[in-house]
Amino acid sequence: MFLLSPEDVEIIGVQHPKSAKRVPVLCYADQTFRLVSVFSIDQQTAAQASWRDLTENQSKVCVLLEETFRYSVWSQVQIDQGWLTPIAPDAYIKACIVLVQFLYNQTQTLDSRQAESLRVGLQVNTARQMQTAGGLEALLQLNIANGAIALPRWEEEDLSSLLLEMHRLGCKFFGRRKFIKPAIAALDTLPNNDKTLFLAWLKLSLLGNLWLP
Repeated sequence: MFLLSPEDVEIIGVQHPKSAKRVPVLCYADQTFRLVSVFSIDQQTAAQASWRDLTENQSKVCVLLEETFRYSVWSQVQIDQGWLTPIAPDAYIKACIVLVQFLYNQTQTLDSRQAESLRVGLQVNTARQMQTAGGLEALLQLNIANGAIALPRWEEEDLSSLLLEMHRLGCKFFGRRKFIKPAIAALDTLPNNDKTLFLAWLKLSLLGNLWLP
């Protein structure tokens, strides 16, 4: 386990090459790393699993930083090549794809007018995410069980917007009680421990209050 402490590293803010944002970058042993995910201090197992998935399954060079109140996973980047865009981990992206597919499949229980209204709302209000994925139809055809598929390059901001809109639509057309629990249960189809990693991230975000009981 490549576990580091704050005394081992330096964290600086670097200007993002394509936006006004400053991106946190971890410097260690003449290498630079971007932030991938954050876990609370009582989520050591989930943090280690995330690090292990990136290093062993995705062949990425990563470090795990242990601080007083949290763990964080960082992935190696080359700053001069512009790889600072915080693309979300595959586990989070896969989970959101499953939720989109679940929400869309639920339209079969609605009348034609409601179903069309939900589909239009999903496509219009998440246009950026749909375009990045090649369109809603392409997204619906993705088989998460196939490890060879090319996932959309969504940032965490994209996921947050997507989750917010799916929550709004799901609760509007089905009611929160009838939508949330089955939607979370649909994540059981995710491979490995992707569901655990996604829910740990969701719990730490403001969206956790919407999606988690």
